[in-house]
Amino acid sequence: MTKADNRDLRSELVAAAIGMLAEPQAVAVPSLRSIARACGVAPSAVYWHFPSEADLRSAVLDAEYTSLVEAVESALDATDESDNQLVVAGDAYIAWGAAHPGAYQLLFESNDALPETRAAQGPRLQARIVELARLVDPDAPFASALLLWSAWHGVVSLRLHKTEWDWGMTAQDANRRLVQALATRRTRTTNPDRPTAP
Repeated sequence: MTKADNRDLRSELVAAAIGMLAEPQAVAVPSLRSIARACGVAPSAVYWHFPSEADLRSAVLDAEYTSLVEAVESALDATDESDNQLVVAGDAYIAWGAAHPGAYQLLFESNDALPETRAAQGPRLQARIVELARLVDPDAPFASALLLWSAWHGVVSLRLHKTEWDWGMTAQDANRRLVQALATRRTRTTNPDRPTAP
């Protein structure tokens, strides 16, 4: 087989690996052999594009992280002034995680460092969330954004792993309560004499 015959096999290999992450599983990219079988090619064909499983893992992480960033940014770009953008961002993040469970685990439940491609995207999305968090806590927007991310991650991760639990609310309802709690905390901190609802 030559590179000229590869029918964009590299993209097929990445797509096959992503397809195998359709269900939660151990935090690992499927083996090169299993991905080759999914694409109907010999394992040796994979090495034209990925010299090792680590190279394939990095390509899958890049593709899936890009997908997450685009999902959140697209949701935010579609909002108007009447929408709570922190709620919109959280809903998009949670929905992506629920729809890509194996990939979510690989991205956020492993100790992989962020290579340059994801590091370049990360601050772009991070900066946008921090700016939104400034609306509810202008004194500590970065800490507030990280707190929200930790909460969103918990909503996704626990629901992926503890499917037998009765959560008593949808993931979207949980997100709204989290955002409201952050805003309420800020209101109580800045207005300590303001009466609270019983």
